[in-house]
Amino acid sequence: MLADAQLMNKIYSAGQTGLKKADLRKEFPQAEIDSILEKLTNEGKIFIDKKGTSYYCWLKESYMQYLLNTDPRFRFTHDAICSLERSVSKNSDRLAAALETISLRIPDTNNQAMDEGLDASQADFTPERIAIGFGLFKEIFNELVANFSSSIGWVEIGKIRFALCEKYDLTAEKFYEYLGQLLERYPDKYELSSGGSEGLTVRGLLHGYVRTI
Repeated sequence: MLADAQLMNKIYSAGQTGLKKADLRKEFPQAEIDSILEKLTNEGKIFIDKKGTSYYCWLKESYMQYLLNTDPRFRFTHDAICSLERSVSKNSDRLAAALETISLRIPDTNNQAMDEGLDASQADFTPERIAIGFGLFKEIFNELVANFSSSIGWVEIGKIRFALCEKYDLTAEKFYEYLGQLLERYPDKYELSSGGSEGLTVRGLLHGYVRTI
């Protein structure tokens, strides 16, 4: 009985030129060859396509090379897909590097808790459990300014407010109360800039950016 491997080896020997289906039928019993070709085609191991007036058989890799050499549209599509894959891979590498950099800048709350004499379970902060006072607010605020700031030091106040209020038991009103106290007590440590979607109003202008000096 004709084996799948025997037939595939026969087709493989033809390379990208392909093997004429009629020639296979001459060499092997027609009923047997047709059933095996159908099975291998359904499994995606071989491809049958018309070339000229005859049907030819290829293995997957040989058929791909045949199309690249003979079909300009297929070659264009293939090159476009390869280019897209390279672009995605390159951007993925950049994203991975950026995420790694960000992770290095974010404080490790577990280690911080241990340094303060707390166990790991106490470092699992949730808004319902942790209410912060002004002292802790100042420390966290400074850390977030360092983590979120641009290359010239500026960061949106709204971005810091969102991060603090999401993680701790802190309302927006309390955040700006603490921020006002911080700027009042340490006027030489911080600088505000106008703009942004939220912030403090100074002399009638919204100041939504802050940086440390």
